[in-house]
Amino acid sequence: MQDNCITVALGLPEVRVIREEETEREIRVEVEYRARSAICPRCGESTPKVHSTSLQHKRDWKLWEKAVFLMIRKRRFRCLGCKKVFTEPDVVCGFRRRTTRRFRSHLGQKAIRQPVRHVAQEEGVGEALVRRCVTEEARRLLGAPDRPLTARVVGLDEFSIRKGQVYDTAVVDLEHKQVMGVVSGHRRDEVAAFFDALPEPERVEVVVMDMHEPFRQAVELCLPQAKVVADKFHVLMHIHRALDQVRTSLQPQKGKKGELFRSRYLLLTGMERLTAERQAQLMGILERYPLLRSAWALKESFRDWYRCPSRAEAEMRLNLWENSVKEQGIGPFRALLPMLRMWRKEILNYFDHPYTNGFLEGKNNRIKVIKRLAYGYRNPANFRQRVLLSNKKEAHHKAIRGISHLLT
Repeated sequence: MQDNCITVALGLPEVRVIREEETEREIRVEVEYRARSAICPRCGESTPKVHSTSLQHKRDWKLWEKAVFLMIRKRRFRCLGCKKVFTEPDVVCGFRRRTTRRFRSHLGQKAIRQPVRHVAQEEGVGEALVRRCVTEEARRLLGAPDRPLTARVVGLDEFSIRKGQVYDTAVVDLEHKQVMGVVSGHRRDEVAAFFDALPEPERVEVVVMDMHEPFRQAVELCLPQAKVVADKFHVLMHIHRALDQVRTSLQPQKGKKGELFRSRYLLLTGMERLTAERQAQLMGILERYPLLRSAWALKESFRDWYRCPSRAEAEMRLNLWENSVKEQGIGPFRALLPMLRMWRKEILNYFDHPYTNGFLEGKNNRIKVIKRLAYGYRNPANFRQRVLLSNKKEAHHKAIRGISHLLT
């Protein structure tokens, strides 16, 4: 061994190193496969007869921030039995691939967490290669299921790809906290096509959704046995919006922003979650604005309505709440009555099947982070693969937390 040299294992036991050459920018390693014979693809016999040899250049992952190229001596064998000439298999890189398998896996894993362009520039490769590596790695991690699995309790929610123009729909298994798939679009036919592809659609018993009519139509068309549950969060969001409309109608439209402008979150927060000081502040505001006090009381009574122990009691109390709204005549709350009438059965189904899309709302936040991380995705397939890969990340984090809990 020469002085001032460092020996580093190549990490590819299938090949042996013949020689290596290092420059300021790259490292070239000439290798050949260790096998002395190959199996004939025609007759299946092993043959040691080498017909010819060629040198192929393959890209490997970096070492010491230098690009590594493998110069593989690829041999062509001649079968002694059937005389067929064939090339030995390339297990390090794969058939007709110019990069090693481990380098492609490295690119795919890196691009799952970072923008494709950034990874391509950092590794000195093309963006098209990085995208293909992401797809290859996603298929490896996800197992590339041909058809989505069927869950018992399904959640539906749309998220924006381009605000106000393009929307996709996330479909999740609410019991096992897993994304089942991402639908391109949020219309009835697009969601129905996803349900039609389920291997056992009859297994779906409950579908939780916001009050988006095309979702309900798709479920009625493809999953007639399933019960639709209007998501509690979205129902309360309509109630909160009505209260906020009353608040904005009372605050001054011009001039200095007063206490009503600053009290928005105070009014929308549940009474039981406020400190004693904040409760006193809230009561002072409500005393000065009688109309706002009536609207706030309607909001709190509706929140309390979700604590009903049975569907029968919930239906009775909902009728009383609606009568109270009619008597008080508060415009924004009266505007909610047609919605409550159209989705009454689905809203009341919550008391038979108390599921919400809370996990899905959190998943939508994760999806927005994925989208922003890459400044948006031009390739919808790559974007949806990253959404599905988030299942693997969450399962990994849960396993780590479980191990940490056992060690503490």
